Amino acid sequence: MPAESHHGTRPIWKRVAGPALGLLLLAAALWVLRDEMGQHSLREVAATLQALPRSRLLLSLGATLLGYAALAGQDLLALRALGSRLPVRTALLAGFEGFAFANNLPLAVVTGGAVRARFYAGLRLPKSQIADLVLFNTVTYSLGLLTATGLAFTLEPTALPGLLGLPIHSTRPLGFLALGLLALFLAWSARGGPELRLGKRTIRPTTLGMSVARLAVSLLDWVLSGLALYVLLPRADAFHFAGFLGAFMLGQLAGLLAQLPGGIGVFEAVVLRVLGRASGVPVVFGALLAYRAIYFLLPLIIAAVILAGHELRRVRQRTRH
Repeated sequence: MPAESHHGTRPIWKRVAGPALGLLLLAAALWVLRDEMGQHSLREVAATLQALPRSRLLLSLGATLLGYAALAGQDLLALRALGSRLPVRTALLAGFEGFAFANNLPLAVVTGGAVRARFYAGLRLPKSQIADLVLFNTVTYSLGLLTATGLAFTLEPTALPGLLGLPIHSTRPLGFLALGLLALFLAWSARGGPELRLGKRTIRPTTLGMSVARLAVSLLDWVLSGLALYVLLPRADAFHFAGFLGAFMLGQLAGLLAQLPGGIGVFEAVVLRVLGRASGVPVVFGALLAYRAIYFLLPLIIAAVILAGHELRRVRQRTRH
């Protein structure tokens, strides 16, 4: 799925709109967090964190490990689709590094591409192909998001309206819409085109088999990332995992719109607003803090150590020559 870039200056309003929306959503998120936490002390949250059973923390760590393995697998699929036969270990390592940094730092696409470029340097992978790989992963990531949202809204259509007190009684029409778009994508892949223009990029279809593999790997990542938070919540919650996944995906969508690293603040505000009344605000907020540390900060620390070691090896190799 090669991509073609077309240079040109963007209008000022387009450059300002994204950051402005992010700031607006962050301000709204802070207001929600303040409103939800207004009647609860930090001591309650700290007590909740201390009371988290070790078994739940280990389950969250396990889901995180498997989730990042699924994320890294997207690089492997991308390289295969682009015709590159780099070692599996290199592809998985570069994928983990790229996503670990992109999940935590601003300009996720640029950050992830830059980190990958460091690992693919010297392996005869052109910069243009790295850009194609990043675009491939972005589409794959979106496929999983669309699938997870569609399934959650379809399988548990009353959970989210009930938790939020919405005037609508079912999210199933939205779920069908998401799954319908997914079906169109698969039909587009099966027919082999036509090419799609997305802004300055041209996207070409992969084979149906590759598209199904992309969908499966990305869906697995979204389910596991949601599971990493779900296991930190008390089992007495009045919703099944599919209902929880709807709230989780709503928070993720809001975080993506805000264009903030990891959707920080915005994601927490949405999940706290949706689940706080059912599970208790201190409990949900404590789980969110633990989730932020396990799913975001811990992989970032590991990725930073690996990157530092990689760069040191490169420096030593240069000094030897």
